[in-house]
Formats: sequence, C-alpha cells, structure tokens
Amino acid sequence: MSAPLVRTLAEPHHLLVLPADIHPDELEALAVSRSETASWAGDADLRLAPGVHLTGPWSLDADLRAAFDLPAWSADAYLLRCPVQRGGPLPAELRGIDPLLDAFPEGVPVGVEQESLDHLRAFARRLGGALRLAGSGAVVVPDPEAATDLTVLAPVWLDHDACLQVLQQSLPHVRSLLDDVPDAAAADLQGYGIVSELAGGDLVELIASGSARTPTVLRGEEWAADGVVTYELRWRPAHPETAFAARPPLGQRRARAEAADLIERAAVALHAVVGGEISDDDGFLVDPADLDG
Repeated sequence: MSAPLVRTLAEPHHLLVLPADIHPDELEALAVSRSETASWAGDADLRLAPGVHLTGPWSLDADLRAAFDLPAWSADAYLLRCPVQRGGPLPAELRGIDPLLDAFPEGVPVGVEQESLDHLRAFARRLGGALRLAGSGAVVVPDPEAATDLTVLAPVWLDHDACLQVLQQSLPHVRSLLDDVPDAAAADLQGYGIVSELAGGDLVELIASGSARTPTVLRGEEWAADGVVTYELRWRPAHPETAFAARPPLGQRRARAEAADLIERAAVALHAVVGGEISDDDGFLVDPADLDG
C-alpha cells in the first residue's frame, strides 16, 4: 500500500498523476527509453537524470484530488524533484497553443526543468495520466490522439523507388518530393521525401535519412550500435495554427484521426519490409501488432 501524499509536501512540486494499477516498473521502462541515466536510485526513488528524481508512488485520497482539481481516475502520484530553471515570459503569440507553457506565463521552464517536464508529459500520455504543475496548480492531461507521428528505425536502407512502391499500397495520392528538385541538386541529397496528399490540403510526409546516432530506446540493440536508418512519417496539416491548438475544432480532429490511421498503416507496411522497430514521437517503442496494419 502506497503512503498517502500530503498536500504540504506536494504543493511546491510538479506531480505526475496516474490511474490505478500502473506498476512502478512500467514507469521505469519508459524512463529508460528516454534517458540513458534513468534507474532506481533507492526505494521509491526513480532517477531520471543527475539531480532529477521522481519519488513515489504516493496514493491520492479524495480530499487531495478535490483540492488539486485532479481527474476522478487519479489514484497515484509521483513527485518531481528537480532544479527550477525559468526563462522569459511566454510570448503572446504562443499562448493557447501548449497548456503546459500556458501554466508559466511569467517565465517558461528551460533547461533541466523543461526536459523533466517533457519526460513527465510523455509518461502521462503513454500511461493515461496527467501533470499537476507547481505554482499555478494547473492540471494538464495530455491527449493521446494528438500524437500522430511515427518513425520506423531500421537497419535497412530502402531505395527511393522501392519505398515509393510500398507507400503507394498504404497511402492515397502518393508522389515523390524529388519531382520538385532539379536532377543536379537531387544527386547531392543524403535522403529523400515522399508525400501523400489528403483532403483539404493536408499531407502525410515521409522523410528517409540515415543517422550515425543510436536512439536511446535502441541502445541495447546490436544492430543499431552504429546508427540507424530513419523513416519519419509526419502529419502536415494545411492549417497548423488550428490543428495543433490545445483544443482543435471537430473537423481538425477528424482530419487528425484520418492522418493517424494512414500513418499507422504506412509504418506497419514499411516495418514489414525493412524490419527494426517503430517509435512514437515521445521516443517509446510501439508494437506493430497494436497499429492498424
């Protein structure tokens, strides 16, 4: 049984709030996927980076849920201990885009604090949780549906024409970005791009390139020791100012869902040809069996 979280202890710290039945080992596995220094530093003390620790899980009672305005499903919390590092005020043109940044209008987190909050948001998105931010007390519940993009990390370089053929089986109205590049310039490119044209001017874009860096999530894989080939599949909405807003309109949500479905299909099709792994934009591996193939 977890110890109950006391308000006076929790108030000055950012919190990762989780539903019931999330085992600490699940959180550790996600932390290790994003940070090479992540490990248990002690009982109920998960180190994310030097000087950055998550302690818990602490149990949440009804009174604290009400006091912190947490979702009804909130069962446990991890308390973040990290340096407070703030930059300048949030520019007016960036307000209303990211609810996490909106919670810090007088000085947005930078450096270690920003990286730590990025970790917590990624954990919350994957585990169906939320963040409670110190200071303002804002509660941020990441929307899993907002994460549309996937990357196939592979040991195999698929040449342009072969990749084009694979994507034509999965995506509508596919064309090569090399069609827009003069032949002389195309010869010097280190990768290639392919797009699928969707309704309303939206695109699904694939960018293929090589990377000499081993992604953190693959550092234990021998085949990735000398780098990987990345096939990035991304949604490029025609109106990003509304598509990426904190609360996009219904039409944009439908377009996003369509794009996400197509990206999943394309990722599964590519993975079947080149092998390797599929990761989401938070750096976590995704099982192809869980995607729409």
